[in-house]
Formats: sequence, structure tokens, C-alpha cells
Amino acid sequence: MINKAFPVWFNSNTSLMRLKILVPFLLLLIAGLQAQTKRTLSGIVYEDILALENVKVYNLTKEVNTATDIEGKFSIAVETGDKVRFSYVGMRTIEIKIEDVTRILNIEMFPEVTELDEVVVQKKKRLSQDRLRLDYDINEDIVLTGFGLLDTKKAIGFIQVLNNDDFKKNGACVLDLLRLNFTGLSIEGSCAMPGPISVRSGWGRTVIEVDGLERDPHIIPLEQVKRIAVFAGSSLTRKYGAGVGGVIAINTFSGTRFGNKNVDRARLRDNFIEEPDLGNQYLMENQRRSKNQKWISGTVTYGKTPIANVNVAVENTNNATITNAKGKYKIKASTGDMIKFSYTGLKTISIKVEDVTRILNPIMLPAITELDEVIVESSRRISQKDLEEDYRIRKNIIRTAFGYLDGDRAPGNIRFMPEEDISPIDICILDMLRGHFAMIRVSGNCSTGGSVSMRGSGSINNASAAIFDVDGQIFTDAPVWLSPGNIKRIAILNGLATTTMYGSIGNGGVVVINTVNGIPRGSLLVDRASLKNNFISGKILSKDDVIKNSATYMQELNTATSFIEAKIIYEKYDDQYKSSPYFFLDAYTYFYERWNKQVFADNIIRANYTLFQENAVLLKVLSYQYEAQKRFEKAHGVYKEIFLLRPNYAQSYLDMANSYRDINESKQAASLYARYDYLLNEKYMKKDTIGFGPIIEREYNNLLSINKDEVIDSNSAQNLYVAEEDFKGTRLVFEWNDSEAEFDLQFVNPGNQYYTWRHSLAENAETIYREKDLGYNTAEYLLDGSLPGTWRVNVNYLGNKSLSPTYMKVTVYYNYGSRNQRKDAKVFKLSLKNVNQELFKMQSIGLVASE
Repeated sequence: MINKAFPVWFNSNTSLMRLKILVPFLLLLIAGLQAQTKRTLSGIVYEDILALENVKVYNLTKEVNTATDIEGKFSIAVETGDKVRFSYVGMRTIEIKIEDVTRILNIEMFPEVTELDEVVVQKKKRLSQDRLRLDYDINEDIVLTGFGLLDTKKAIGFIQVLNNDDFKKNGACVLDLLRLNFTGLSIEGSCAMPGPISVRSGWGRTVIEVDGLERDPHIIPLEQVKRIAVFAGSSLTRKYGAGVGGVIAINTFSGTRFGNKNVDRARLRDNFIEEPDLGNQYLMENQRRSKNQKWISGTVTYGKTPIANVNVAVENTNNATITNAKGKYKIKASTGDMIKFSYTGLKTISIKVEDVTRILNPIMLPAITELDEVIVESSRRISQKDLEEDYRIRKNIIRTAFGYLDGDRAPGNIRFMPEEDISPIDICILDMLRGHFAMIRVSGNCSTGGSVSMRGSGSINNASAAIFDVDGQIFTDAPVWLSPGNIKRIAILNGLATTTMYGSIGNGGVVVINTVNGIPRGSLLVDRASLKNNFISGKILSKDDVIKNSATYMQELNTATSFIEAKIIYEKYDDQYKSSPYFFLDAYTYFYERWNKQVFADNIIRANYTLFQENAVLLKVLSYQYEAQKRFEKAHGVYKEIFLLRPNYAQSYLDMANSYRDINESKQAASLYARYDYLLNEKYMKKDTIGFGPIIEREYNNLLSINKDEVIDSNSAQNLYVAEEDFKGTRLVFEWNDSEAEFDLQFVNPGNQYYTWRHSLAENAETIYREKDLGYNTAEYLLDGSLPGTWRVNVNYLGNKSLSPTYMKVTVYYNYGSRNQRKDAKVFKLSLKNVNQELFKMQSIGLVASE
């Protein structure tokens, strides 16, 4: 009997066997068909030609979502029949049904048509262009086109981009440059007889732009070419009209100048309080702005050789990268961050990011110690006079009743408590020592007295307590009467080699204390320059030698025999260097000082002031120049702008106070100093007792000493205590505009001997870190007149991790500390690197002999 529920052929043992074989096959076929419907959908979402980040991609059917990345890319799981929605603020929402063949979707989004959304879209586009302008110089992927700035990394289509550093430059014209550096271009003719150029043969007309304008590229000098982009594809070229198949965008150095604007800072400019009770809102505003991240880029080298695979990391974050084969890197950081550069076998470099930091080109050095050891061995014996002169700048020298001890060279171990570790909140010396030094036991208290033990109560070598050496005076009882605020340095001597000179009373060890009032008052320069075997030798470039190596436009200007001739030369270079603030600074100084054309010089700065606005480093150069020219009112106005940009920099308070003093506003100057002290006491700013602290204290005391009657009324002035000047003679103050600047200053005395102060990460990293942490760029040197005659000051400029020059202002104070005190400021442009060049000559008492 036949079962009608099945086909006729299913009625035998043979049919049953066939079914057993067929069913698994059918199941596999069904599973395969189902698997084909499940897949990953991917693509790119963009507006116009810009990739869109954070577009929401939502599978409405499966209720899963994702978002596009910085390049506009996405991927999401889908099946045939699913609906996927693409949504973005200010853009039309797009929904697409997934078909059986859908694997890739590149979605172009368009603005909403409602008025509100149109406003949002327009605002977004404007901010995008502003951001691209700010990033142009540090982001090598941004190109200026005829329709605005384009981030080629986020654009959709075929793009090649090369920058000046990457060009093969063995050609005679831009045509050669294109032929040598870009693949796929069809180029006819030669530099002498240029022919047509196309991105792809048969794709349509090629548009060639120079700084956004369609121009003949052959007239552009090769050295002016900054960046070139070649792109093709309808999404990139359609704005140029039908028939355009490709675009070659050439950017020049002079044609890609973009202002650097900041709304909040512009708003503050008109808010400056003339009476310098400068509220903390400036400080807080600056700290708030400092949190904004920015791109930092550059090249890491060893000498002149780029280094690949250098670790570049922002400290205390997970943000890190490495340099490429050309030593280049790019990393995001915020103002105040520390960027660390590390590589096996080389010294690690840490650099603090400032408000103007965009490019850092560090030069790494070997991590070796043999050289230092040789130097130490070759000069093991140092005189007491040398140690006295070194005391102020070296923390490991202590003054005892028997002379100075050098912690590096003493025959026993000496432990130090430097000035920065001394806390004013301690009541007495016992509290200061308690818990600070290992194996030191302190007993007693500040009221009834106490003792210090160094070897333990059970030691057979120590039956007595330690003694105290305070500025050369020996005390067996702890000097609990000594104010911690008056203590400068403490050292612990507990070895036989260092305590034997004290005799039997020193068996228990010695606590050596140097007080602020007991430190040596000798000159810092005179004896340091008299070190043995340090007579000056070798080539020192003169001012004329430096001029010969200056820019071409300066060499031509210096040959001009009249103002009219000089003006013609200036106008010849004006357009070529219109994006360079340093060109206009040179021109301003030249016309003001060489031809005494004040109005013409001022108009140069006025017409190009947008290059300087919002940039404290460039504004400092202006203030230096005005100050050197004794145009103190103009310098004062610029110092105000810098103060508003950098209210958390210690240097800003010193500059503003000195500027008020220059315009005879002594009371306002004193208020600035008092304001700075208030910020220190309230912990808004960090205190420095080594570098900046003594300088600003000296300035404040000098103001009160000489201009006391102008600061307060005559009755109060009689009761105001002003410390006596601890130095009288010739004072040199050095300031530099760029905190990244590295240099060696060489002081040559009348006997032709020299002392070199090294301001570089390789030689004096701790000083540079402290300068950037506190925000100052200044140092002082004192000549007490004990070695009269002509002194020379030379400089070896080492660079500032970028291609821009550094400006140094030197202020010479004559008869410092007396009623006859006067000052003379000079400004020097440092651009020639790694050569010793003369800055100026001067008499230890008298006028500057030459510049």
C-alpha cells in the first residue's frame, strides 16, 4: 500500500537509503543560504569630501549600533532585509535596506534644510576651517585648495601629498619637482618649454592651483614650494566643474599664512586692570585654556641624523608614539604636559609643552658617564676660593668652621638637605632633622632642647651626641633658637674623614648649618673666570662675520646707501616673506635704527601685527626691541598683552613690574611684586629659591631702596625697613624670548680667561626644567669690580628645537644699588648655530665699549 503523504518513489528500501543521504545535504544547503544573509557591512560616511567622525550607524532590525571613526569608517553586523540608519547632528538622516548583494556602503550625508539645522551646519563648517588654519603648519596632511583647506587624511578619493622636507629637489622648476616626486602624472615639455600636465590621461582636464588660485606653476621658485597635493576622483573634483579629472594643489611658504585667533583671549584684552591688583581670574582662565589638546610634531635627530623608533610619550598618560624612518613624529598633548623622548643608549629628554609649542625637534645625546669622570679626575683639587664662588650655584658645597667642603670630592660621605627641601613650617632644627635622614635619631623638642645621635646609642664608637656647626661657630647644644626661615643649607658629617678636624667633640658627628645671612657675598663671575688653564682661544665670530651669514634680504639692506634704496629692497622682499614675522622684525629694527625712520618702521609692525597677536614668544621680541630703543610706553603695552596670555608665568610679573618702573610708575611696580608674593603664599604659584626667586627679590628690594619715597608716603617711608643691597657694581641680566632656546654663554675677563655657563638639556637639564615649570627665562651675573677692565661676552647658540631664531635681551646695570644706578638694554638675534660669536664688550665700570 502506498503512503500518499510522501512521493511515490518513497516506498522502498532504496528510497529510504536515498533520503538518509539527501537530508544532511539539504540541511547544509539551508545553513549555507542562511549564512550568506549574515555578514559585516562596512564603508565610509562623508560630507562633501570630508570624512565624518562619530556618525551613528544603527541596525534598526537587530537593535545594534556603532559609530564612524576619525576616518569616517564603520563596520556593523547585518542580514539581508535589515534596515540601517545613519544619523548625525545637522545632517539628514539616511535609512537603507540591506539587499542580498550589499557588502559595502559609502554614504554621503547632506545638511538638513530647516533653519536651525542650517545654522548648526554652517557653524560646524566655519569651526572646521578655523581648526584647519590653526593646524596647517603642524599637520602635513592639510592642503589649501581653491575651495578652502582640506584635510587629505579625511577626504575620500585618490590623494598624494608631499611636503618640502620630503621632496627630491634635483630639478630646475616645479615641472621637474612634479615629475620626480609624483607617480602617474602625464607631464609634457621641459622647464624651458612647458607642456600640458594631467593627473591621469583620459580622465579629463587637470586644474593646477597655487595657493588656491589657478595659476601657471612654472613661475614659482622651487625654494618657495611648501606642500603639494595631487588628487583625483569625482568626490574630490566635482566642485571644479564638469570635465575636471584631477587637481594639483601647490602651497607656497608665502601664500599660506593663517592668523591664530582665540575668542576668549581677545575678550580679555580690553579687561586689563591698570591698578595691578590682578585677580586670580586671569590665572584660572589660563589654567582652564591649558587643558585643550593640540598636535605636537617634529623630527628627532642624533646630531644631524634622524632616528627611527624613538619612543615619544606624554608623561602620566597612555598617549605615546614612535618616530618613523625619517625621525618624524606627531602626538597630541596639552599645555603643561611633559613629552618624553627615549631611546636605548641615548639620554632621555623631557620637554614641557607651552602655549606656543607646536614643533619640537630634539637632538638626542649618548647616555655616557666616562667623560664626566675624566673631567672630575683631571680637576680633583679645587681651591677654597673656587668653592666659595661655586657655592651659590652648586647644592653640594657646605661652609664649615674649617673651610668649604665639596660633597663630590670630600674623602667621606656627606649628606645634604638643600634649600628647596627646607620647610618654613618646622619650628626648629630638631623638627627639620627628624625623619629626614636615615639612621639619624632626634630626641627632645623645640621648647626644652634636645640632641641628635648618628650612630645609635649602643655604638662603641659613639658615646656622645652630634655637635652643631652654624656658619663656622661650634655649638654642643642644639640651636633650637635658630629660625628655619633663615636656614639655607644643612649637611650631615658622620665619617672619620670629615669629622676628624673637629677633634674629640666631633666623634658623635657634626650637623653643619649655613644660614641665609651667613652665605658668601663674593662676586659670581670674577673668580670663576679665573680658573686655571682656561685662557680663551679659537675663532670668535665678530658682528661683521655674523652679518655675512645673515639672510639675503639683510645683506642687501646693509649695503643700501640711502633710505629710498633700502625701501626699494624691502618692498622687493615684502611679498615673498609676508608670512614671516621675523622678516618684519628685522625690517622694523633696520629702518628705525639705521635710518631713524620711526613712522615707517612702526607702520611695518602695524600692518603685520596679526602675525604677532596671541603669540607671547613673538610679542616678547617686540617688547625687547621697544625697551632697547627706550620706547618704554610701547614696551609697556606689549608686556600687558603678554601678561594676559601668560598670567601663570613668573616672568610676566617681573616684566610688568619692571615695565611700570620704566614708565615712572613705581607704586604700580611695587603692587605687582606684592601681588606675586600673595600668589606664592596662597599656593597659586610655585616658589623658587634658586634661580628666579633671588632675581625678583633683588629687583623688589632695589625698587624700595632707590624709589621708596615714590612707593609710599614720606612718613611711612621712614618706618619701612629695606634690606641693605648685598651687591654693588655691574649687574648683567639675560632674558630670552623662547624657553626652548639652548646656548652657552662665555664670559671672558680682562685677563683673557673665561667662564662658560651652559644652558642646554645636555649640560643643565635641571635648570631648564625648573625654568619651564615656573615660567621664566632669565639669569643674572654680577661683576663687583675687583677685576676692572674690558669684559667680553660671547654666545654659542645651540638652537630652540625649531627653525625660528631666538632673541636675547641683555640689560647692563651700572653702579647697581646706588643712587647713580642706570641701565642699558641690548637685543641680539640668535640664528647662526654651533659657532662661538661675540655678543658685546663692556667695561666692568663704565659704558658698553662695542656691540
